[in-house]
Amino acid sequence: MRFFLILLISIIALYGCSSQEIENVETNYYPAEKVTEEKTETNPDYRNMFIENIKDNLIVIAPHATDPEASYPVYEIFIDENTNIEGSKQKLDELVVNDDVKVWIKKIDDDKEIAERIFVHE
Repeated sequence: MRFFLILLISIIALYGCSSQEIENVETNYYPAEKVTEEKTETNPDYRNMFIENIKDNLIVIAPHATDPEASYPVYEIFIDENTNIEGSKQKLDELVVNDDVKVWIKKIDDDKEIAERIFVHE
């Protein structure tokens, strides 16, 4: 009988600890859609990207592939005369495929983005 009493108290104690732990996890969890990063001049819209293709008035950028079996999105970013090129390159003509870039954009509509600033890493 004594064994069952100790077992019952142990189960109640463990259950009490685990439910408290679950409550803490649930109250400290914020779904991704509720977490927003304030857009500032220092936070690029696209970071850790590389130039996959360069066309007349747009560049195609994509993230670096870390998993060979995964598929990764590509983004078409339009470039105009107001786009600033910074970093190791200063002009649009100097950009080449595989340059590592950070890009700040201005959204024109749902499917068109214009680069305000492109920072090219060395």
